[in-house]
Amino acid sequence: MKKEILINLQNQEFKGNVLDIGLKNYGVVYNIYKYKNKNFDIEYIEGDKRCNIIEQNYYDTCVMFLSFGSISLKIRKIEIIKNIYKYLKDDGILYIWDIDKGYGKIFEGKIKILLPNRKIKEINVKNLNILKNISKKNTIKLLENYFDIINLKCLDDIYYIKAQKKGDT
Repeated sequence: MKKEILINLQNQEFKGNVLDIGLKNYGVVYNIYKYKNKNFDIEYIEGDKRCNIIEQNYYDTCVMFLSFGSISLKIRKIEIIKNIYKYLKDDGILYIWDIDKGYGKIFEGKIKILLPNRKIKEINVKNLNILKNISKKNTIKLLENYFDIINLKCLDDIYYIKAQKKGDT
């Protein structure tokens, strides 16, 4: 059964230099950031593109919006988390929104994102791979060596994590 989910990001703010990591660019981070900032620069990483030019210890904020569903291997997810750790400043913040889907489950739905200015962005998400684990619990395990969880919410099969970079690991 296809679900319809609303994510309210109307009051969300990203501060400082922002890195948007994903395999699909939905424009969500860009629209949120440009609403609050007149002069801005957001760096995007889509898959493995441009990783070699990303500056280490430069970004205040990193955002992953529906990104883990596009990554098949656990080792690749760990590699991305390690890279995010390197890219963020010492007190950097990582934001994650993703689908809470574990092994043996599927997800198909329309996700509506309420953006600033009351704009609505719609994304159709289909993850039918029962062997893929992109659950909240699994993501927390991937983060625990590199980030402290500041905030964690889960509603309607979507989870939100706000995490801060740990000291030297």
